[in-house]
Amino acid sequence: MKLRKTMKAATRKQPMPKKKAESADETTIRSLLKRWAEATRLDRQDEILSNHAPDALIFDVLPPMKYEGTAAYRKSWAEWQPETVGPGKFGLHDLAVTAGREVAFAHCLIHCGGTRPDGTTFEDWVRATLCLRKLAGRWLITHQHISMPVGDNGGEQ
Repeated sequence: MKLRKTMKAATRKQPMPKKKAESADETTIRSLLKRWAEATRLDRQDEILSNHAPDALIFDVLPPMKYEGTAAYRKSWAEWQPETVGPGKFGLHDLAVTAGREVAFAHCLIHCGGTRPDGTTFEDWVRATLCLRKLAGRWLITHQHISMPVGDNGGEQ
């Protein structure tokens, strides 16, 4: 009889665990990334890299794909950024942030695009992973990896 009661108790639906409350650091990082997205969307070039460490390693979707430092990355913008008019699209979707005491990471999908001077529009979806470190009490992006799925099957070969 005792075994039967134990089995019944084990098969009862257990309540779903409550979602962990976001830490203050996770909230700070989420806000920092939203400001990065807004600066990018509005083409506020002086703000886009303001929360990146100067020696950040950045991987992006267009050649040369690897940039060592924010100066190298910013220098390349004129070579590959499409000319647009008005605010662009650069929306973070499914943003997840995990933060420790001195290191954090985040990942999301980004819906990006814009309007060319001739009125035509373009848009893409990319994946983003960002690594951050708390340096002198401030969270800074030290690694940024943006990638784009390839082909109809989401990049799977």
